Amino acid sequence: MVTFSSLLESPTAYKAVLVTGCDMYAGYQIALDVLQHKGKHFKCVYAVYFKENDMVHHLKKHGADCIKLAIADGADAIAKAYSKADVVVVLPPVSDDHWGKDSCVFVSAAEKAKIKGLVLCSKINADQLGNLPMLKPLIQMEQAYHDIKGKIKVASLVRCSLHIDMLWLFRDQIASDGKICLPTNGRAKFAPLVESDASHALCRMLIDPNIPAGTYQLTGPEQLDFETVAQHAASKLDEEITFNEIERKDMEQFLKDKVKLCDNHIGYIGDMLEALSKGLLDKCTGDLEQLLGKQPMSVKKYFEKNANDFKP
Repeated sequence: MVTFSSLLESPTAYKAVLVTGCDMYAGYQIALDVLQHKGKHFKCVYAVYFKENDMVHHLKKHGADCIKLAIADGADAIAKAYSKADVVVVLPPVSDDHWGKDSCVFVSAAEKAKIKGLVLCSKINADQLGNLPMLKPLIQMEQAYHDIKGKIKVASLVRCSLHIDMLWLFRDQIASDGKICLPTNGRAKFAPLVESDASHALCRMLIDPNIPAGTYQLTGPEQLDFETVAQHAASKLDEEITFNEIERKDMEQFLKDKVKLCDNHIGYIGDMLEALSKGLLDKCTGDLEQLLGKQPMSVKKYFEKNANDFKP
């Protein structure tokens, strides 16, 4: 059985992990989880970012070696950074100004760096998302992964469902108006997962000798729609919460003006919600529970745990 654990325990290993996309929440959360094992399983954790922000500062404070890298830097610069690590965890560099233009360089550079282990994080049904411009680069990144995985000792493709944590971006609106306002079909089914569960699962894959490398489809434990999500939120927040379908341009304006997201990130969220409306994110699997070794967090539990963030 091929595992990341055996690779990292090798006498010749640097015992170092590099995580990209750490200026966005998913990459930040993964790097933070890996840092919890620094000193035991890992000697060094590298956190790659495009734009320095509070998440990058927090990772530095907790012992990460942070590296600024951009798609425009090219394969040589990215490979030079990768060569410091045994395992590279690649998240889509959505915050990069050049997202969508040669984004797969963050994958192909792994071969150039001759790294031993590679994890590519993508999205459920990525191969069906080619008609959505901000998601099309995921297909290109997955193709680059398949092109080089035979030259990497240990490789995994981890596809994730829509994260319920996305609603944190709209917390002020939910708290003040009692509404979840999104440009998507409120009855479209998906199996939302909690970001902390996904990052814990990925970290376990790196350190547990009983978890083999391979392709994993990570989803939450149940199929829901946003109308039901609003009902769960209402029950745990003890507030009246409803779902309202709005125009995409209205959500984009809110995220730009109130949340200060970059245009690429806003477009990425918009396309993910469009994919949801088209029924492309309805997959529900048991892979997350398998990797965690326990039942993943439900949406109800998420709102219960984070109730203060969504209350006035």
